[in-house]
Amino acid sequence: MIARAFLTELLDVLENDPALTRRLGDALGVAADGPAPAPALLDRAGLARALSTSPATIDRLRSEPSFPELRLVDSPRFVLEDVLAWVRARSGPGLRIVDGGRR
Repeated sequence: MIARAFLTELLDVLENDPALTRRLGDALGVAADGPAPAPALLDRAGLARALSTSPATIDRLRSEPSFPELRLVDSPRFVLEDVLAWVRARSGPGLRIVDGGRR
């Protein structure tokens, strides 16, 4: 009964104080209007476009150990941020991020 009264009062306070709601959401890692949206999943062609490379290059990267790939039934899907983190963590030749174009 005490918990219910506390939660009711807390909800009233949060409803009337958007700044506090945002701070609480930030502390909990939840947006004020709900959980953060799931990252977009890219297909092979979408990942190639996002990385400005060819689908054949994506196929070569996919053959590397630990390449971050999800599967929806038999369809490979990719989270761009996970792929970029994987590329940054690699130390092998040919895998590098170059700012400003080719060098």
